[in-house]
Amino acid sequence: MPEITQVGAQAGPWVRQMLYAFPGWRKTSFIGTFPEAGFKTLLIRSPMDQIPARILKSGVEEVVVSTWEDMTGGDGIEDFLRMSDHGYDWVWIDCWSIMQDVLLDDIWEATIAEKPHRNNLTPTGGRDRGEYGRNMERIQQFVRHIVGANSFHVGMTAHPIEDAHPTNDEGGSLLVPYIQGKNMTAKLCGYCNIVAFQEIKEKDDETWARMHFRENARFYAKDLYDAFDKGFLDNPTAKKFMDAIEAAKKAQGITKTKQPQRRGSRRGAAARPQAAGRRRKGAARG
Repeated sequence: MPEITQVGAQAGPWVRQMLYAFPGWRKTSFIGTFPEAGFKTLLIRSPMDQIPARILKSGVEEVVVSTWEDMTGGDGIEDFLRMSDHGYDWVWIDCWSIMQDVLLDDIWEATIAEKPHRNNLTPTGGRDRGEYGRNMERIQQFVRHIVGANSFHVGMTAHPIEDAHPTNDEGGSLLVPYIQGKNMTAKLCGYCNIVAFQEIKEKDDETWARMHFRENARFYAKDLYDAFDKGFLDNPTAKKFMDAIEAAKKAQGITKTKQPQRRGSRRGAAARPQAAGRRRKGAARG
């Protein structure tokens, strides 16, 4: 007989957040506030991603990936996160809109190694549906496996893109996270309980970041915790963000997740993830 429990009891109260904003609108800066709030934090990024100076001494650790071997190979970050007692409270993927292209390059390199004739500038050359499809499939699988580990919070970032409004019969568009491929945005957002759009606000000589959690005619968002009564958070930090979510979970009777560790502490005997972005000798590509 299958085990029957109260709704949500098996999945656990782990945060799964998609945060999207235009380049330079403080997505990575938000990630940089997590260690100060007591959360051991890992950033997964590509070599093309730019890191703001303000988080260089934040305490965030990183692994740089440039191939699918770095992501899901035998020594990749996926198995490290799923199988090791690494102690990370938050794992962030920053940012899919850039990383998807870097990983597509890896797939394309494997294609032309097998079929050199495809590497030409004629109408018959270049990437086609197969390369894009494999990249999409692997991104979906990676996110499912990381989210499915159910032992740490997961965050992802992306840039926005204007997409057709799903319910407006008169046309129109709204901003959504840009994940390349049909239905990819909906799928990855479907794995999340928080989808937030962040913008930079200006008034007089003041500028500040505002993180939105409530959908409107301009952008898509959602907050399944009902944690943000105003629908937004100004000058967002990890402490403000997690305090609001923990208060909402407490009010709803959701089991509290593990407490964050003090900054600089380590749990378990697992080593830091190996520096990625370097081709391991003999590793398969594609």
